[in-house]
Amino acid sequence: MTTIERPIRFELRLWAELDERSGRSGEDVSRLVNAAVERFLHANRPALRLVRAPDDLATSAAEYAEALLDFDAHRAEEVARHALDGGATVLEIYTDLMAPALRAIGHGWALDEVAITQEHYASEATARLLGVLAPAPRQAPASGRLAVVGGSPGELHVLGARMAGDLLERAGWEVLALGADTPAGELLELVAAECPDLVALSTSTAGRVPGLEEVLRGLAVLDPRPCIAVGGPLYTEQAQEFARELGADLATDDLRDLLELVRRRFPGA
Repeated sequence: MTTIERPIRFELRLWAELDERSGRSGEDVSRLVNAAVERFLHANRPALRLVRAPDDLATSAAEYAEALLDFDAHRAEEVARHALDGGATVLEIYTDLMAPALRAIGHGWALDEVAITQEHYASEATARLLGVLAPAPRQAPASGRLAVVGGSPGELHVLGARMAGDLLERAGWEVLALGADTPAGELLELVAAECPDLVALSTSTAGRVPGLEEVLRGLAVLDPRPCIAVGGPLYTEQAQEFARELGADLATDDLRDLLELVRRRFPGA
């Protein structure tokens, strides 16, 4: 039998969409491609994959994801509150319950197994939960440390940044939370005026790197220069060195790791 080789046409539009989907799912592009090929070859629809967490929180993460896919924010909140009442910390709720559930939903959307309405609902419901879940106790800003936290220019997915800002506040930092898509010029003006100790920016996809690079160049020449942290799905182990070459001091794709890196950098905070 003769094998016919056909060239694959590279389309920037398709690559941009794949990059966007990888950002939402929190996974490397190559893993999404491999999963899509596997699905095509076997013609099945695998269940949502949850990243491994402690057994009880893994179960809660699966229940949380199921509730969100059913458009039931009330049930999702009950799952999270039950985990808190059972002794889980807010950090564990964020990293071992919410984050795995959202990654699984994002992965499902990237493979067309989850509707975009479900993915958007999951993100919005979780964002609302961050504002009401375990609002106390918070320490008054006593360390004298100030952080500016938000999305890099063009970045619209900032749940991770919101979680990081919330946890820094709980640790006694004063936080200026900027939210999504702060233009580089305005961000640099704010940092120059406020002189924060830390600037933490979230980036989900490679398409946001040009805007991030502009910010990092501007931050590098400030006096005093803040500690610069970048986080988000983009910063896998392979991409962390690239981020440091651009000017970041700290780079990670893990929220727990980010907080530990900040703690080491500012041991008295």
